Amino acid sequence: MTSVRKFNSKQNVFEKTPRLHQSEIAVEAKRKRTLMECRYKRDEFVSSRDKGKALAGSALGTLLPMLFFSKIQKKNLWNLKYKFNEIVTMSIGANVGSIAISSIGKSKKEKEKKYNEGVFQVINSIMPMAMVDGGIKLCEKSKKFNNTKAKIATSIAGVVAGTQLGIRLANKITDPKNIIPDRKYTAKDAIANLDDAVGILVLGKVPFADKIHIEKVLPAIYTYSGYRSGTSN
Repeated sequence: MTSVRKFNSKQNVFEKTPRLHQSEIAVEAKRKRTLMECRYKRDEFVSSRDKGKALAGSALGTLLPMLFFSKIQKKNLWNLKYKFNEIVTMSIGANVGSIAISSIGKSKKEKEKKYNEGVFQVINSIMPMAMVDGGIKLCEKSKKFNNTKAKIATSIAGVVAGTQLGIRLANKITDPKNIIPDRKYTAKDAIANLDDAVGILVLGKVPFADKIHIEKVLPAIYTYSGYRSGTSN
């Protein structure tokens, strides 16, 4: 005959099965935390070793294109001229290098997150710059708009439009069925577009703007961009 445990303070079935004894507040908090979880935030602790691997891969991926263009331009690394092709190559190289090295020994899920973050970083580095570059070239071909004011307005519009388009495109590529919350654009992401901001200041003839050689720190900016992809898990 099956015995039935008495329901008292010493032998409480809910004390023996704590999962049934969760408060409604705890359950609701867990539900909200799950719903609000962002796709590319770090879900787990990133060790110093993993950070080092991500940084090394990103630095290598940035350096190799620089060496290549250094030979083409016949200039040392410090005096390189960065145009569209150079920046695109550096951005892709930094992210590919960081993801490749930091993914060694990682799970499929972690690799996928690194890849997704890499797509976001590359697209949002390239898209605003492409829009600005294309807009200025169109201005220069037009007699009516080939002036400083038109170029500044076009550049600002290019950065805004390129950023918004890049965000949507990256989220569409990494999550075509729109299952997971979209990756949001943050202040850290805007670091990759500092060169565009300084370019606008130069066009506007803001004092000392042309003295800010932002191109000198572009390798560091894209190395950081790749590092973020490599440490994403």
